[in-house]
Amino acid sequence: MRTDTYPLAVPPEWLGEVRQASVDLGLSTADIMRQSMKLGLPKLREQRSTHPLKDLKPMSRAESRRCYQQPNPEFDELEHHLASLPSPLPDAE
Repeated sequence: MRTDTYPLAVPPEWLGEVRQASVDLGLSTADIMRQSMKLGLPKLREQRSTHPLKDLKPMSRAESRRCYQQPNPEFDELEHHLASLPSPLPDAE
């Protein structure tokens, strides 16, 4: 297995924690850093995701009432038009 080496600047307080974990777990410092990256990467991706709906929360009842009780003539016209269209028959299987 080929590995690449990257220089990594580690703050002194983190390095102390890494060294202590190395002693506590009986692993090398490099193994501690590799395992930390492996375990923390999924959480990092989840927290830093740029998915636009990630933090979208449902509207409260008050917000929903406020949004949907205001008439929107353009939308109402479209809704009535779509409701008047015939429904397609389901495909026979």
